[in-house]
Amino acid sequence: MGQEHTDIRERELTSGRSPAAVTVALLILLTCIYVLLETALKALGQEPLLAAPDTWWSRASALPGGSEIAGQVAVGLCVMVFGLVLLAHGLRRGRRARHALACEDGVLIVDDQVLAAGLARRARAEAGVGRGQALVTVHRDRVEVQLSPTSGIPVDSARVVAGLEDELRTNLVTPLPKVFVRVAERGVIGQ
Repeated sequence: MGQEHTDIRERELTSGRSPAAVTVALLILLTCIYVLLETALKALGQEPLLAAPDTWWSRASALPGGSEIAGQVAVGLCVMVFGLVLLAHGLRRGRRARHALACEDGVLIVDDQVLAAGLARRARAEAGVGRGQALVTVHRDRVEVQLSPTSGIPVDSARVVAGLEDELRTNLVTPLPKVFVRVAERGVIGQ
């Protein structure tokens, strides 16, 4: 696979940082609008909404002065947690709910919901259950299957796991997730 295909694959499998950047920009924008509004109200001789800009500046310059230690610690912790969340979001790779399928001629990406629908069909066939009796959830490194067997008919979970692993290998899903099957203790009336 060429470098161009690798770049396309990575771009389609990872998420951008736009939502976090937009959130931070909106917070800054709202703060600036508030400061502008308070300044305009002062210039027009009106009462401030919360406090006049002079009050904010005098309070900020007097810190840590007369404020309580618990309040300072709480504000400091909130700012620190917000900063750590933004830092972690910026440093780690985001991931979209998609998997790549091996393809020599190009890049083939499948949504996890589409993959889950195909795996649910195969799980129902292997378990011998009807629609609505198999729930499949696809994660980055695992596939979780919840089966509700028909009353009186046992389900061989090893057979279901083998069938789903075969389906994943046949579709050339990369990376190959592990399959976990959970069979409900109580059966349902067959459909």
